[in-house]
Amino acid sequence: MALTVAFIGTGKKKEKGTVQGYAMAYTHAHGFSELDDVELVAACDLIEENVAAFADHFGIGQTFSDYNVMLREVQPEAVTISTWPHLHERMVVDAARAGVRVIYCEKPMADTIGGARRMLQVCDEEGAVLAFNHQRRYGKPFQLAKQMLDAGRIGDLKRIEWGGSNIYDYGSHNFDMAQFFNNETPPAWVTAQV
Repeated sequence: MALTVAFIGTGKKKEKGTVQGYAMAYTHAHGFSELDDVELVAACDLIEENVAAFADHFGIGQTFSDYNVMLREVQPEAVTISTWPHLHERMVVDAARAGVRVIYCEKPMADTIGGARRMLQVCDEEGAVLAFNHQRRYGKPFQLAKQMLDAGRIGDLKRIEWGGSNIYDYGSHNFDMAQFFNNETPPAWVTAQV
């Protein structure tokens, strides 16, 4: 039996890969469509043209403008959420309470720490798995660096430093990579400046 997947927030497909735009749902759907035993069953977006183009691109039969209606009528086993960050908390909570068992949410997780904690709490209470994409650790350069570090070819890890201009959006990748290179060991101490 196939895992049924629905999409909350499709965005507008970028015409070219170099054009700025928000269309992470296309990336998610492509990944899911490559898997065996997965069925893309529904999509939701407030902009009708966006959801129609997305559904047409991936052969999805059901489209919606209200994600709660989609969750109720389709009852997917998994959803991806690719919307603005301030909407993540409400959408994750609603999906978990609607019985969705796998929730794949874009980053940043939420716009407040309280919202992030609520998402975790409700998913835990409802038995839903909440996941976020930190794919950099699977990239060839990062895998090679990790192998070299583990083999002692570049010395012992003493500290990890990183910086960036946008910690809110893509900064979570830096936190994930710090954990990856440090074998998921919690830090003894941290210093930061904003």
